[in-house]
Amino acid sequence: MKFKIMFRGMLTLAFLWGMVYGVVIAVIAIVYWATDGGLPEILGSSMFVLFPILITVGIVILQFLISPWLLDLNFRWLHRMSWIDPMQLPPHLAQFIADQSQLHDISIKKIGMIHDQMPTALTYGRFKKNARLVISDGILNLLTPEEQIAVVGHELGHIAHRDFLFMTIASAVPMIMYTFYIFSRGFLRVGLVSGGRNNRAAAAIATAAVVTMVVTYLFYIVSQFLVMFLSRIREYYADRFSGEQTRNPKGLSTALVKIAYGMVQTQAQTATAAGNKKADRRTRVREYRRLGFTNATRSLNIFDIKAANGLVMTAYAQSTGGDLDSNMVVKAAAWDLESPWGTFLELQSTHPLAAKRLLALDDLAEEMGIKRAYPTLGTDQIKETLWDEFLVDLFLMYAAPALLFILPGIGALSYLYGQTTMWMWIGIGSGCGLAALIWIWRTIVRYPKLEEEIPLIQIMGAVTDTSDDGYAEASPFRGKPINLQGTIIGRGTPGYYFSEDVVLQDPSGIITLDYNPLFGFMRWITALFRVDRLIGSQVTVVGWYRRTPRPIVMIKRMYTQDGKKLSSNRDWANWILVVLLFIAALFCIFYGIPNFLPF
Repeated sequence: MKFKIMFRGMLTLAFLWGMVYGVVIAVIAIVYWATDGGLPEILGSSMFVLFPILITVGIVILQFLISPWLLDLNFRWLHRMSWIDPMQLPPHLAQFIADQSQLHDISIKKIGMIHDQMPTALTYGRFKKNARLVISDGILNLLTPEEQIAVVGHELGHIAHRDFLFMTIASAVPMIMYTFYIFSRGFLRVGLVSGGRNNRAAAAIATAAVVTMVVTYLFYIVSQFLVMFLSRIREYYADRFSGEQTRNPKGLSTALVKIAYGMVQTQAQTATAAGNKKADRRTRVREYRRLGFTNATRSLNIFDIKAANGLVMTAYAQSTGGDLDSNMVVKAAAWDLESPWGTFLELQSTHPLAAKRLLALDDLAEEMGIKRAYPTLGTDQIKETLWDEFLVDLFLMYAAPALLFILPGIGALSYLYGQTTMWMWIGIGSGCGLAALIWIWRTIVRYPKLEEEIPLIQIMGAVTDTSDDGYAEASPFRGKPINLQGTIIGRGTPGYYFSEDVVLQDPSGIITLDYNPLFGFMRWITALFRVDRLIGSQVTVVGWYRRTPRPIVMIKRMYTQDGKKLSSNRDWANWILVVLLFIAALFCIFYGIPNFLPF
């Protein structure tokens, strides 16, 4: 497995720079074609190729050199970080760091301590001899000594594997591709300005620029996904390093779940503090900055907080002794492992899904002859396959909006059949009618009917549901009717006054409530004048549960104890569009029919 991880990393890096080589050769070939192979032009094309590469490499090197220093300043002045000697850490951590430093030729001269209960662990730097290790008070207070060692082992794994340098080399490729795209766009303007179609050379330059621009932009997008894939591989590699060096993969497994819980729990407290109208402005601003720190260090942290929300609910099942209910962890992880949406969304993340990291650590434990932390993790928990819903959701989410324009356009081609405007109008009307039917399907899936009596459920009940036709079918697109009761503890974005979303807490966990009114300006009114009055209120919410690594509920109706109501009628907009499409269909068809009739 270790060799497999290393091979994937090196292969991805080689493929990234192979793309650069391919673009360089392609650009030279295109210029050769555009200039009929003239030697001066070919030499000039070499400068065209080298210049964007040199610019990008220079920026990357400068960023690599100064970014640790800038992060030092940022953490120290904005996030209450202080530097301590490694020997000032608890003895078990100090000894572990000393042993690993000697074993892997690492030099950790100082430790950054962030005085915050948000459990944070990260590392940054340039090389093994000048890396920085940063942990927060939350890591020391939330985790057991074995879990603390496992987390520090993960961060030391990044240093030992030279991930700073590795990822810097990889991240240069998207920048090079985008720089080529910008240069190509500039050469396209030159070609158009210098003569366009009336000048053969100018037309050739413009054509070459268009081809280069399209290819480099596509490569830019692909390279971004490859860099994120490489980042996920490096996370698995660091996890494995921790498990091998501590001989305790379970320590990191349980630590990851607790950190996920601690992150979101602290965010809930931050939301409450930032929304506390009785607190002074300085306190509220400080809480908002804490959120900014969490978001700013997502790619550096041991856990991406947005990917942690699915597992966080399980930690609410902790006993007073701090043990985790492994059965609840497995059920909460089922969506990440079994829903195709989990893999699809993971493509856009720098960190693997939490459940996949736990599964990899359990596989490592089995390799080492150690008992798995979650023996049933990876076995089928959801009773039915979710692929049919996934494919339908993809079609309705991405293809259906395009069909609103494509179908009437295809219908207009009916003109070619009859060579009369009659067929064109009938074709357009038929396209609008078919688009309306597809949009009805889309609306029913996205906003299924809410019955008068929806059973009350707790948040963790929805997150861990694995029953047929249950909440596991929810996706970023597909809604499932839900009824929740709890307390509004803060805004969806803590401290942000224009955040119209709110956070609901019940005895099992917390979840974001998404407010989507029919008219967009209502968001601002609700954010400025209603949300503050909702904080602290006991509410009942009826709406649609949706699932990503971060569960969310879209509000339809929310009632407070004193009878106030907040409605979100975004679904109406879809039905209004359906009506307009049918009206357009009828108008076009009846406009064409008189020309079809013989009288």
